[in-house]
Formats: sequence, C-alpha cells, structure tokens
Amino acid sequence: MVKGIFGRRRGEMKTFVILGLSTFGQYMAQYLSERGFDVVVIDSDEQRVERLKPYVKKGIIADATDKETIKRLGVNEADAVIVSLGERIDASLLAVLYLKEMGCKEILVKVMTEDHAKILNIIGVSEIIFPERDSAYKLAQRIDNPNILDYVPVIEGYSIVDLAPPASFTGKTLGELDLRNKFSVQVIIIKEIIPENVLVIPTANHIIKESDLLVVMGKNEDLDRLKSLN
Repeated sequence: MVKGIFGRRRGEMKTFVILGLSTFGQYMAQYLSERGFDVVVIDSDEQRVERLKPYVKKGIIADATDKETIKRLGVNEADAVIVSLGERIDASLLAVLYLKEMGCKEILVKVMTEDHAKILNIIGVSEIIFPERDSAYKLAQRIDNPNILDYVPVIEGYSIVDLAPPASFTGKTLGELDLRNKFSVQVIIIKEIIPENVLVIPTANHIIKESDLLVVMGKNEDLDRLKSLN
C-alpha cells in the first residue's frame, strides 16, 4: 500500500479495504467504521469516495480492478478485503484473481448471481456474500413462522435462530424441555427482556418466561421441527 496507508503496527485494530462502492460497499464501510475498524475504500467514482471520506480512514479514487494500482496500494496489508463491484462480474473476478496473487489474507466477495458464486467457489475465497438472496431467505423464514425473529446460517445445513418461546415452554425449565435430546438443538443464549439480561450457555434450571428470547443452534430440519410448536 502507499506506505503508511493504515498507519498501524501489527497487532493493532483490524483493517479492511473495500474495493468498489456499490450500495452494499458503502453500507459496509460505514458500519465497519462505526465499530472502530480502520477502513480504506477504493472506487473510481469521485462522488462516492468523497461521500464516505468523513466515515473512513482513507478514501482513494482509483480503478479497483487495475492490477498495478491495487499492488501499488499494498491492499494485501489489510486484515481483509471486501470486493463489492456491483453487477460487474468480470471486474469482480479479475479483482479477486489479483488479490489472491498478492497473498491477501481474507477475501470476501459480494455476488449477484449463482454463476458468479460458482466461479468464486472454484477460485477460492474466504466468504461469498449474496445479500439479496440471503435477505429474501431470512424474510421468508420469518414469514413462515412468526416465532422466528432472526435467522443466521452457520455452515451448510446448520443455522442459529432467535426464537420467541412457544406458549408450551412458558413456566418450564430448560431441563424439563430437554430440547437437546428431543429436538437435537442447543439453546446457546437466552435474552431476558424483563429484567433485561443476557445468559450465555444457560443452565438447565432456567425457567422460561414469555418475555424471554431463545437463541438456538442446530440442523435446519431440527429447527424446523422446533418452529412448528405452539
């Protein structure tokens, strides 16, 4: 990177480079900055870069798909690079190829199509982000069962869900419910609303209240069985 672009020593706060300021890239830049990370954004659109400069450590007006440019900027010094080049699949693939040649530690790529994702799987990246598909799936999960307040895929076939407890759970302990043996799922967190509190790995003697929120992990088919309860 132009020497000192992050201005940090190893072991300090995590640093991110975002290549391309699509809508997704702009939101990521702001959210990561709000969480205290050093963020550098690179895009050829001057207005987009200028708009984000108040939020990020550095905004660079440059072609994020030009091999010599990203090499000169030393993007590989970042802890992770997020590629968000909108619908430009060819540009996205070229950028990923260059980043891998540079030895970038973590490469996360926003994709628009299944074919884009398939090619990236072959090339090999740290994570493929499919915001439209994932948002639609999460919304469908909530529409299908109002008890599901949030849904997070973990690995293929497994998920974590925020579950409002069915009426049949109220007044019973986790031990009495025995969800691990009956449904092969694990309650990993309980968020108590009244009084406000968070229990990580709750004990078997915790009594479920109507106002509790259960964070449950398990296989998707087991979570589906749990969701069907009233």
